[in-house]
Amino acid sequence: MTSRALCSAAFYTTFFCSLLFLSACKSTPEPVKSTYIIPAALTHLPADSANQGLDIIDIQLALGDRNLYLTKNGNIKLLDTSQCQLDISAHRGDFRQPESSYNAIASALNDNFNSVEIDVMLLKDGTWVNHHDSQTGRATVHYTGERYKVERMNRKEFAQLKLRDKDTNALLDERPISAAEAFKVFAAYRMPNQKLNVEVKSEANGQELVELDNMLRKYIGGDGFYYSAADQDILYKLRGINPYVYLGFIQGGHPTSVEKLSADLRRGVKNDAYYLDNQNNIELAGRYGTKRYRSRYKDYTSSSSLRKLHSKLGSNSGIHLDIRSYTQHSSVQSRAKSLGMKVYTYSLNGTDYHQSQLLKLGTNKLPDGVIVDATPYKICQRLFTAAVPAKRYQPLSNVGRYIASLPQDADFDRFDEMLGYQQEGYYLSLASGLKSIYSNKTKQVTNNTPTPLLEHGFPTITDEKIDTNTGDTIILTLPNGNTK
Repeated sequence: MTSRALCSAAFYTTFFCSLLFLSACKSTPEPVKSTYIIPAALTHLPADSANQGLDIIDIQLALGDRNLYLTKNGNIKLLDTSQCQLDISAHRGDFRQPESSYNAIASALNDNFNSVEIDVMLLKDGTWVNHHDSQTGRATVHYTGERYKVERMNRKEFAQLKLRDKDTNALLDERPISAAEAFKVFAAYRMPNQKLNVEVKSEANGQELVELDNMLRKYIGGDGFYYSAADQDILYKLRGINPYVYLGFIQGGHPTSVEKLSADLRRGVKNDAYYLDNQNNIELAGRYGTKRYRSRYKDYTSSSSLRKLHSKLGSNSGIHLDIRSYTQHSSVQSRAKSLGMKVYTYSLNGTDYHQSQLLKLGTNKLPDGVIVDATPYKICQRLFTAAVPAKRYQPLSNVGRYIASLPQDADFDRFDEMLGYQQEGYYLSLASGLKSIYSNKTKQVTNNTPTPLLEHGFPTITDEKIDTNTGDTIILTLPNGNTK
């Protein structure tokens, strides 16, 4: 109804302008101002919720019955995350957005992450920038195609970098941002309970770290950020600068995780010219895949190591572990808790593996937080079933009824894709891919027809009876005439 009304308004506006033109009227008529009033049934939804479109009220109410809602940009989000007792941190911002961009931070905040993790590095002129790799070439590219070590770049050279599209690897007309710009956009979009996890990836002296801390206090405020780093000395300096901020020590990836990552990179480069060209950069930037890594790996999960770490970093501190290290040392959580320390987990081998290991732990053995490349919905739904249908609303539209019919493991992060399977009765599962909504098995009809015998004693072959009323789709592939 809304779209028809707008079309009618446009028609009459055009018609009226035509009459004025024919009357030799040289003045431009005032544009028609259309004001849209949010339907009363949707006023309880967050400000970023979609409130226009065909059957939007029915769709939002059907989603709301599952603790979900549709946003204006087409994403599905949780209405309430209180049952998800876990600090979910967006690794390098929203994983769907280019790294080191405004959108990576803003989108993660809008998606209700508890915290957003970004990496900061120093240029040679002392400027702090939002960048992950030690070299350009993967997520950022210089316009000349030349590769640079970030620590050898100045501000002008850094401003000439272009970001890559994550899906196509195409260069974007967008540059990576400085640390100050990252802090400003975080401050502009954050809710009071959201924090910025600033991972310091450069060696820095006391004065440089003081400048970093001053910027964060200026733009975000003292309670809106915390630090993490793989270098204990950096964290120790930061403790002297800021006695109250949380400090998270990042223990290196488990050797098995590193070896698997290296193997995945080697397999990936065989069919992708871009990764083949950048293989060395990727491995160097992540400090993965070196032969000496196993000998350099050090575990800090023992009681004595945690006590030393706590003594060095202070009470408001924690340890961030590869999920393999966490699961292999299951008592690290209780050890850390006894010292007042937190434990976060991350994974070098993808979010699916990370989540599969968390599911095996059970909710009572989970870490305090996770750093992931996934949405809060996906994490909360798999670990805490945060989007359980209440079945208090009966939808009226086809899309609404489809939403209500979806099983509990439906992947609403891929809602647009799922709509393509609506007519066939299929959906996309969080863990198993394409599945049928109706899991009833095909009825097996027993063939009780006796097999008659011919005079010479051989039986007559009769067709088996097939029940064609099951409602399941049957796909037959026939060979074409060109098949040899």
